[in-house]
Amino acid sequence: MLMASGTKPCPKPFSSRLFPSPLFGRQLVELPRESGDGASTDGVLRLANKVSSTTVENILDAASSNDPSEKTVRVNEDTLEDVLLFVGILSGRGYRHRRLAVREAWANQCQKPGVSVCRFMLSEDEVTPQVSKEVEEHGDIVLVREKTNYKSILLKTFFVLEYAIKHYDVRFILKTDDDAYVHVEALVHQLRLLCISPDCRNERLYMGRMCTESEVLLQPGHKWNNIVFYNHTGLKTYPNYMMGGGYILSGDVSKMLLDINAKLHLKFTPIEDATLGFWLMSMDLRHVDHPKMYTYAVPCCFKAPVRKEGQRIVTRFQLQDDIEEEICSNDPWIILHKIDSPTKMRYIGSKVASCNKTLDSTAVAPSIAAWVKQKEVHAQEEIKTPTEIVLAKRRQRVLH
Repeated sequence: MLMASGTKPCPKPFSSRLFPSPLFGRQLVELPRESGDGASTDGVLRLANKVSSTTVENILDAASSNDPSEKTVRVNEDTLEDVLLFVGILSGRGYRHRRLAVREAWANQCQKPGVSVCRFMLSEDEVTPQVSKEVEEHGDIVLVREKTNYKSILLKTFFVLEYAIKHYDVRFILKTDDDAYVHVEALVHQLRLLCISPDCRNERLYMGRMCTESEVLLQPGHKWNNIVFYNHTGLKTYPNYMMGGGYILSGDVSKMLLDINAKLHLKFTPIEDATLGFWLMSMDLRHVDHPKMYTYAVPCCFKAPVRKEGQRIVTRFQLQDDIEEEICSNDPWIILHKIDSPTKMRYIGSKVASCNKTLDSTAVAPSIAAWVKQKEVHAQEEIKTPTEIVLAKRRQRVLH
């Protein structure tokens, strides 16, 4: 596992029987509805725009059907749309204004056949007449069969993975939120550079901004209380994980999680990003701690407004210096999380749109250069047997 040497504990604050299955099959098994720790997944996902002539009420009726034939989803990759990147954007009933700003700033440009797809994830109990109208107008909303609160974010995230795998032959899956700006073009460019295989399959990738030495909070009533995790593991510190404002899993890793949950049931706890890191800790993955993914749980990007003495006018939006300097650079910010107003979201979108640079398909951004180099070493090791790798490393130690 490769990590940046400068990784520091994140500002926010195991023993699950996690046995990685050797099966990376192309077909998902039936995932029956369970009442325990495992995710409830019988008909949990419905893409509203698949039935544009049907009301949301009918969609929900279909989701609750007891017909066994509707509970088994067979995935045949020969019939699925080929997509490099699926973006699942967690949202909620009262955030239509955020979704409209995200569409204008970056999500509409994300819808590129064969390259990238973006979908907003809402729970069934968040459907209102206004949401129904939005579904018919935009067709980019997926309904998740779970009740909505902060503790349910992990379930929504799990369903992002499930929906992407069931509906697309997808290479990478990004989970993010409706208050995050995503530079999709730059992200797609960097993912292609990070691919070990020519078709970007079986990449074993887990990428985001890494959080280390994060405390498991146990204070009653705290937003990030995770007594469930502590009681299950006895641990007071989380394993390393990528922060929840935006992180990426490769398609093979996502399939593995679905397979494990179907067979053994993953342990679900209230803190989404930390739990995902817990699930993945026993897997030999490529961990990319990306410095240009601002995914912290604190507001992003803008200087405090300044009122000049004797004037009623407050200065307009000003990006922080490091954001302003690099937003149009050859190594741009990939994710900017916790943008606290739709106007600011549109402002960032317009700044990126005004950049006059075209990404060089062969240029490697400094922020991922170490991992691209590591990828090349890994590719060379892949053609050796395990014994050959051990012997080569021993020879290197002797030489040094």
